[in-house]
Amino acid sequence: MSTIMHSVKTREIYNEGMVSRYYIICYAVMLLVVVSAKKIKTEEEDLLQLHPVITSPAVSGPYEMVIGETLHLSCNVNKKVDYNFQGHRPIFMWWCNSTAKPCHNSSAPLLCNICINVTKSGNEANTSSTELTIEHVTKANTSTYTCIAFTDDDDYSASPVNISIQVIVHEKVKPKLTVTQSVIKTIGRFVELVCIDSVGYPTTSISWYKDSHFVHSGRLLRLDNVSHHDAGVYHCSAVNRFNRVNSSVILKVQDDISESFTKYNVIVGCPAALFAIIGISVWIYIRKVQEKRNCRCMSNPSQAENENLIN
Repeated sequence: MSTIMHSVKTREIYNEGMVSRYYIICYAVMLLVVVSAKKIKTEEEDLLQLHPVITSPAVSGPYEMVIGETLHLSCNVNKKVDYNFQGHRPIFMWWCNSTAKPCHNSSAPLLCNICINVTKSGNEANTSSTELTIEHVTKANTSTYTCIAFTDDDDYSASPVNISIQVIVHEKVKPKLTVTQSVIKTIGRFVELVCIDSVGYPTTSISWYKDSHFVHSGRLLRLDNVSHHDAGVYHCSAVNRFNRVNSSVILKVQDDISESFTKYNVIVGCPAALFAIIGISVWIYIRKVQEKRNCRCMSNPSQAENENLIN
C-alpha cells in the first residue's frame, strides 16, 4: 500500500514539473517573439524611405480643370546611391487611380492591367520620374491619382511609398454678373459698387474700368469723398480662360441740398432782410410824423382848422 502511495505521489510531482516546464517554455517563446518584433521594427525604422514628389501641377490642394483640357501629371523621386557599391536595385514608379491593394503593392509593376505608366530606372540611378497625360478630359476623369515608388535595395524599406493628388473636372460655365444698380450720390459722400460672378467656371478675375481706364481689381469698388469728377459709367469685366463678360453701372453725383439751401439764403435772404429793415424804418418815421401833427392839432384847434382849409 505504501508503495502505491509513493508511486502516486511521485507521479503528481512529475506532472507538476511538466506543467511548470510548459509554462516556462510558453513564456520564453512569447518573450522571443516580442524581442524579435521589436528588433524587426527597429531595423525597419533604420531603413531609408523613398519620398516621391508631384512636381506638376504645383498645387497644394485639389487640381481643378474643365472638360476638354489636357491633364499632365509628373512625379519625381530621389534615392541615395553609393557608387562604390554595384549591387543597387532599380526604382519602380507607377500611377494608380484606384485604392485597390494590388495596385499599391510592390508586385503591382508586374500587373500592368491595374497600374498606369510603369517606369523602371537603371540599377545605379539616383533619381527617377513618371508622367501621366490624359488628353481631352471628361468628368469621368475626376479621381484621386496616386504616384507610387518602390525599390528593393537592402538599405530601403520594402514597403512602397506614395503621394496623391485629387483631380476634379468641371463643365465650362459662362460667367453671369450681378452688378449694383445705377446710383445717385451726394457730393462728399462714399459709394460702393459691387460686381459678383456666382456661377462662372473657371473662377473669374473681376476688374473695374471708367472711360476705358483701369480703376480697380476685385468685385468691390469703393469711392470715398465723391465729386462730380467721379460721375460717369463704370464697367465691370469678368474674365477667365475661356470667356469675358462685361456689365456697367451709372454713377450720378449731385450737390449737397443743405449747402445749396444755405447759399440761397445768403444770396436771397440778405437783400430781403435789408429791404424789410428799410421798410420798417420808413413806417416808424411816418407814424412819428403823424403823431406830432396830431399833438399840434390838439393844442391849437384854430391853427388846425386853417391848416385843414389850406390843405
